Amino acid sequence: MPIVFEFRNDIVNIIEARGKNSIYDVKKACSIAIPEEWMDSQGIKVMDDLYLLLSSTMDMEKFKMKDAVICVNNPSVIYREIIVPNIDKKRMALVVRSEMMDVLNLTPDYIMDYIVIEEFDAEDGTKMSRLLAVASLSSAIESYIELMKKLKLKLTTIDTSTNAIIKLVDASPNLKSIEQLILVDCGKKHLRLYLFESGKYILTRNAKIAPMNDVTDEEAINIIEDNINKMIQFSFTRENKSGDKKIVLAGRDIILEELKTKVLEDLLVPCEVLSKPNFIYSDLEFETCYINAYSALLRK
Repeated sequence: MPIVFEFRNDIVNIIEARGKNSIYDVKKACSIAIPEEWMDSQGIKVMDDLYLLLSSTMDMEKFKMKDAVICVNNPSVIYREIIVPNIDKKRMALVVRSEMMDVLNLTPDYIMDYIVIEEFDAEDGTKMSRLLAVASLSSAIESYIELMKKLKLKLTTIDTSTNAIIKLVDASPNLKSIEQLILVDCGKKHLRLYLFESGKYILTRNAKIAPMNDVTDEEAINIIEDNINKMIQFSFTRENKSGDKKIVLAGRDIILEELKTKVLEDLLVPCEVLSKPNFIYSDLEFETCYINAYSALLRK
């Protein structure tokens, strides 16, 4: 089984795991802080420095696997929800590419893909599909491939953070059964909030915690709470607005318990810190900061 690299704006999370019967035994895990200017929407900008940092860390931590999975959790991926007729995969790919280029004004040097979120019948009986389409500059994808080659690893999959979280919820009965789930992934400077309804992905909301300078943990908690409240208000506009809601927190483990207490007291919505998924086994202490990397192990 592989080494998984999750590339955030300012952190690279790395885990190494072995899998058997859809259960993954995580052997090693570490987080490496990097300057934000090392990566942007075009991919890795400071290749040699990033390679040296990852290589030396992996040698020190004794990572041994040779297969690699990448999970992209930064601005080099663009998302868009698309609803199209339920057609064959080849035509669907062409429709997705045309729609993404037209609506987002993308150039031909973007690589695009999609996942089917759900299939449904339109009012006239037409079979329809709701897709989550993703696009990334070919230069960004090529930079990740180049990095894996320099590390002498065989790249098997490039995943996205949103797809990883969709797989997590789908594989977790305790999350899938919640009528309205808001899963919050707290980074040090960036925040992602995911809304699910009875296990179905609805949308992602991105926010900055520290747009200019670093903030204190107390300030970060207040900013995160405000964004959770905004997502709760949006959930009331949904057809399922009266559904039971729950907030599940992940990311910066050091602040999550305090954040949970504040959300429970101020927003009066059930809130908990993400528990270890049932597809993960490890003697290591479970840390939610690796949840995207864990979930990238899953196949769908």
